[in-house]
Amino acid sequence: MTKEKRILTKIGEILFFERKQFLDKVSKDSIYSNTVILRFIVFFSLVLSNCTQVTVQAQKGIFDLENQLYNRVIPLNGEWEFYPNRRLNSIKEDLKLFVEMPSLWTTDPGLPGEGFGVYQLRIKNIPNVLIGLHIPEMYSSYNVYINDQLVTKSGHVANTKEEVIPSFNRNVIQLNTNSNEFKLSIEVANFHFPRGGIPSSLHIGEYKDIVGYRENGIAESVFLSGAAFILGFYHIIAFLIFRKDKPFLFFGFFCLNLSLRPLLINEQYLVETLPIISWENWQKIEFLNFLALLPFFYHFIRVSYSKEPQKIFSKFLNVIFISLSLLVIFTPPIIFANIPIPVYILIGAAVVELSILLVREIKKGDKGAKVVFLLFLFLAVVVLIEILIERNIIKGVDFIEVPGFIIFLLSQAYVLSLHTEKLRKEKTEAETEILNQKRKNIRLELSLSNERERIVTDLHDHLGARLTDLSLKIDNLKPNNQLSEKEIETLKIDVKKCFQSFRDTIYDNDDFRIMAEDYMYGLQLNLTRRYANANRKLRFHTTESTSQNFQKIEEEEIKRNLYAITVEIATNDLKYGSNTTNWSFILENHVLQVNMNVETKFSQSRDISIGSKSIQKRLQSMNANFSEFIENNTYSIQFQIPIHSLIQNEKK
Repeated sequence: MTKEKRILTKIGEILFFERKQFLDKVSKDSIYSNTVILRFIVFFSLVLSNCTQVTVQAQKGIFDLENQLYNRVIPLNGEWEFYPNRRLNSIKEDLKLFVEMPSLWTTDPGLPGEGFGVYQLRIKNIPNVLIGLHIPEMYSSYNVYINDQLVTKSGHVANTKEEVIPSFNRNVIQLNTNSNEFKLSIEVANFHFPRGGIPSSLHIGEYKDIVGYRENGIAESVFLSGAAFILGFYHIIAFLIFRKDKPFLFFGFFCLNLSLRPLLINEQYLVETLPIISWENWQKIEFLNFLALLPFFYHFIRVSYSKEPQKIFSKFLNVIFISLSLLVIFTPPIIFANIPIPVYILIGAAVVELSILLVREIKKGDKGAKVVFLLFLFLAVVVLIEILIERNIIKGVDFIEVPGFIIFLLSQAYVLSLHTEKLRKEKTEAETEILNQKRKNIRLELSLSNERERIVTDLHDHLGARLTDLSLKIDNLKPNNQLSEKEIETLKIDVKKCFQSFRDTIYDNDDFRIMAEDYMYGLQLNLTRRYANANRKLRFHTTESTSQNFQKIEEEEIKRNLYAITVEIATNDLKYGSNTTNWSFILENHVLQVNMNVETKFSQSRDISIGSKSIQKRLQSMNANFSEFIENNTYSIQFQIPIHSLIQNEKK
């Protein structure tokens, strides 16, 4: 078994094992193990290091195979000869330079992007087998020669921009040579792209292995594209189900956009499938695809972990994306192909902002954010390596961007599945809350019904009695009988008492309605009106947090009893107290503390009796602590009522 097959077998075993472990974890507790994440990262790194292992390097334009070609595909990396601004028929030894392959002449030796040149390598000690050569894409047209004989080409190589025709082409050629040594020469011409040269490694091997290498690259691209497309399609459907859940929308578009990338890079299978599209338009498609990755990914993370409205950076990112997209659409590649550098800076800024956002969510205790943050750092490293490869700073490594993204996507898909489960729980909790609210409304309606009955009773007992007395007095009046001033004044007082009784009953009803919306405010209105009618001053003290928390109290019985107790204490105070009365209502640590103090007419020796037995009975029914005392002619009453519903809600 070859080394590559052993690696693939090991990969399969690892993935099968991790899949089983993953499903076991999900079935048990639905918590994604950080160990699994680290294994994925380590596994990816090991695969990368194995796949890019290089044992042979060119030196001074000579590549010695040492007969090591059997069952291997070897990258032709190392020092190649380079003749800038020369064609094969005009190269001169005194113009020879040595450059490290893969090579961009804009980087090494540092020439302008527009131009042409010849790369040359002598390959020695070739075993007696059928040889194949894998030719990558070059910027932006090339001719390949074996021993000065043209064997393949891409586009048209020439010395001027008007004559050069750029083209995408990755070729596999069969070398029919019986010699154990040959000279490989490549003419490259570029006038349509900012960078010129050969950005990827050429590979040599037995022809069957080279064909397999090419087919494996296509298969990998199709697989990665299909995986990303399925993830994207699935999450778009999920968004249509959960209409308001935007993470599914952005993640779906991100995956769909990413599904094109393996077909545009790697072996460029999509380019070969649709040759009718020109080289320039393919460049536009690839750059637009590259540009769209960042905004989709950024907004996916942001809407997943932030309920804040769009910040300045979000809007700035959208403006930059639209501006650069228009630049790509309306300018040639020689101009828009320079945009990756500002995009890289923007990526760095996005990484910093999203890291701050995720760290903030981790501090809040969000376990999903911790998983995403670890994977996010892994993805940032992958993107950084890809940038270094694309800029030809790291050489001899193929694209790792898409496999890195796929690992990230699979993990994100799982995190989103947890998000879906969270949504389901939130929906259940919301339905439960609605049911509880309905029950609360029913209890409130019953309470209102009882209050209406009380109002009718009060009207009957108080207003009805006064109206009856007034009616009897009027009936006793004799015709043509002159009323005295005293009798007239008595009738006026009786009429006023009737109106006052009616107004008090109506006010009580209004206060009760207001208390349903803001209990403390309604209670303050009731006390203020009663003390004002008695020409007494009132100081009412509470806090905003008390008013807010009091609305969360579920025990309607507590609210009714507190109202009745307050009314009865106020009634006794208005009979026996004097000057200004101080009321205080403070709700802290699930206990309502009520204090009332006022100057009193009682002497110190007299038994304290303002607090009636009915008040004490109501307080005892609520397990409240109660105390009253007189000191320096000031009467004080204090009681503390525990609020059990608030304690239970906090535990939940």
